[in-house]
Amino acid sequence: MTSSDHPIKCLKKDNVINVFFVWLFSLKPMETPAETETDNLILSMKTTATSRYNASVRLKHRAKFAFFTTTILSLGLIFIPLMQNAGVKIAFPIGVLNAMQIFLAVSVLVYSVIIGTARYDLRSEKLNECGNKLKEIIREIRREKETCGGAISGEYLKTLQQRYSDITTEVENHIRNDYRLSLLNMKDEYSITGFKRLNLWIEYTLVNIFNYLTSIILLFVELVFITDMLGVSSLLVGFLNGCK
Repeated sequence: MTSSDHPIKCLKKDNVINVFFVWLFSLKPMETPAETETDNLILSMKTTATSRYNASVRLKHRAKFAFFTTTILSLGLIFIPLMQNAGVKIAFPIGVLNAMQIFLAVSVLVYSVIIGTARYDLRSEKLNECGNKLKEIIREIRREKETCGGAISGEYLKTLQQRYSDITTEVENHIRNDYRLSLLNMKDEYSITGFKRLNLWIEYTLVNIFNYLTSIILLFVELVFITDMLGVSSLLVGFLNGCK
């Protein structure tokens, strides 16, 4: 090994360390630099379209989980009196069972009203349609760029921007968490790495879980109550039996 090999190895090592720190702290520019105003418009449209698709999927999941919650609560409402009539040994007094049935009935009513007024399916369809329209404009811009040799007139660009504005204002906007998911998924367009990406993922996950937290708690309470009622568990037996 010659004496010149040592400095080269040091330089390579320093370069690896620099690359690692750039990745760890996400020091690169977040957005991929755009060459023209048209490219900026395409990036904006693509991000919005992806966010609208994310919003559409989110609302579909909310609708399905709300329906699932209503179904399980309804089954619990039916199951409790069936077990009473079947003569099964029950760990709770009649008053507690009646109170739980009233609670489940009100919960089912509230969720039914929420599902009816939230119109998850209709809103999801409109957001998905908005994303499709934006994708079509992006394809139109790219075809125009190929036809014009990469240059688009300012007048045509203004027309596209107006169409973009009209399409996005026709429906409700996506929420911040939909945008977070877009940033996480659009790796070619946005450079987010290391701690910054981890923080963004944690924020997205926590907000997403919080949206389902009420339903999860209700289902958990129902499950614990029924298993306690049948003697499978005893988490609430001591507390609720003290209510005689």
